Amino acid sequence: MEPYEISNLIEEAASALERKDYERVIAVTDQFVEIVPDDAVVRIMRAEALLKSDAGQDAFDEARRAAELAPASIEAQTLLGLAGWRYNRLSAAQQAMERAISLSGRKSRLLIDYAWFMASERGPRPAEEAAREAIEANPDASTAWAALGMAQFRLHRFQEAEESLKRALRLDPNDPYAQAAMAELLHNRRHDRQALALTRLLEDTPGTESVIQSIRTQAKQRQLAGKLVERAAWPTPYRVTMGSTWLWIVLWVFLSACAALMFQPRSALAITMCLAVPLLVVWVWRKLVP
Repeated sequence: MEPYEISNLIEEAASALERKDYERVIAVTDQFVEIVPDDAVVRIMRAEALLKSDAGQDAFDEARRAAELAPASIEAQTLLGLAGWRYNRLSAAQQAMERAISLSGRKSRLLIDYAWFMASERGPRPAEEAAREAIEANPDASTAWAALGMAQFRLHRFQEAEESLKRALRLDPNDPYAQAAMAELLHNRRHDRQALALTRLLEDTPGTESVIQSIRTQAKQRQLAGKLVERAAWPTPYRVTMGSTWLWIVLWVFLSACAALMFQPRSALAITMCLAVPLLVVWVWRKLVP
């Protein structure tokens, strides 16, 4: 392939990536990697297209190959970090994200991604540190405040988490990260109505499906449990508890013993009544009362 043809293919792939035509990017780069398999720029474009197409293991493998070819590339390391996070290669994801942050001079955007990753998958304390560093670099970044709130939530500092998430939503009421974190916090504090309202706002946001499903499922279970408790609190006339059953048995034994001892204190019949009648009553009761 002539140099000008290679240049045209790269330009076509870049243009398709800009248009978000990921299928075209993959098709064009397929041709290219057969001829020049070790071109880092093409591998990076291909990795991005595969990742955004949710191509699974292929996306992770391509991102890893791009990072191997361009270890000093911020973009390649970032793609590997995101691919590793999405496809549960958490150690590789953490290493790549930390490498990208170092190469970038600790850019706020990368610190925010790292904070979210650490709060969600690894340790909330380093997540809090990264979020605070991102806020120091850009105090008006709503997603940085949301990441801080999520880290504080994972550390069970709920009041601080609520304040951070409210700050994030004041900066950007439509920030999906802040909305998702606030929904989790509200659900944890049993404010299910407000949490469910936020899940409806998140329905069209990619990556929030598991959060939405978890909140809705648990809220439904709580609602059902509440109804069962409510029904148990208002028994029907035929509902008898074990406490009332034993109360009646004790009362019957006491009255039987008093009557027997009053009229025939030394009679065998009196003793039999004191022992047998309560047992008979219990047997009949258990047969008749569910």
